[in-house]
Amino acid sequence: MKRFIVSKLTDAQIDRIKWLGGNLRAYFTRRQNVGKNSYIDPSVHVLGWGNVKVGKNSVIGAETVIVINKREKDKISVIIGDNCFVGRRNFYSAGALIKVGDYSLIGNDCKLLGSGHDYTSPFIPYHTASTTTDSVIEIGTNCWLGVDVTILKGVKIGYGSIIGASTVVNSDIPPFSVVVGNPCRIVKRFDMRSQEWVRAKDYSEDGDQYLPGEDEYLAILKKDFPATRMPTIAVSKLFGDLD
Repeated sequence: MKRFIVSKLTDAQIDRIKWLGGNLRAYFTRRQNVGKNSYIDPSVHVLGWGNVKVGKNSVIGAETVIVINKREKDKISVIIGDNCFVGRRNFYSAGALIKVGDYSLIGNDCKLLGSGHDYTSPFIPYHTASTTTDSVIEIGTNCWLGVDVTILKGVKIGYGSIIGASTVVNSDIPPFSVVVGNPCRIVKRFDMRSQEWVRAKDYSEDGDQYLPGEDEYLAILKKDFPATRMPTIAVSKLFGDLD
């Protein structure tokens, strides 16, 4: 059997061995951290699979990029829940945590920006500067983010909310809200008494007392929709077209 002498390998060969070893580790970590019946497109690029957790029956679309800016052992920095649909070309930059709640629908080209570069000194190239790692982004159960939504660091989006296309969310959003614009503004709330969406200006704040808590809301969804059918064909060209 031929034996390889490391000292006789070229730099390119050594780099190739390191690349294979790193990707094999990432492959096995990914298998451990992705739930049953979930689909991750092969083009998805993750920097830090050891810090990412994907629930069961979820999909992540083509060319999505997930960056863990502080990769610590046994620390989960990105959580994508059960029955989640994440569209194509999403970009997630994690600070302390990015959490996407169960049943959430995330459209194409969405950005969750939980981390940025330190710009204390303009005499340091910004791409070499350290990144911030203390902020949390939390998207509640069953939220819908339209195409090209941007969520800034430190924001919490309440469960059951809808964020319109191209909206920039720079502040917390209460549960069961419809939000649009840049900067964002709440235009509708769901009224539990009338069981319909009403204009935000017509929504009475005492209606909040009738909203279910998030755990109760999630329990209702799990009872009625234990496992949703994911349109996987929408997230990858590998599944072809429809006639």
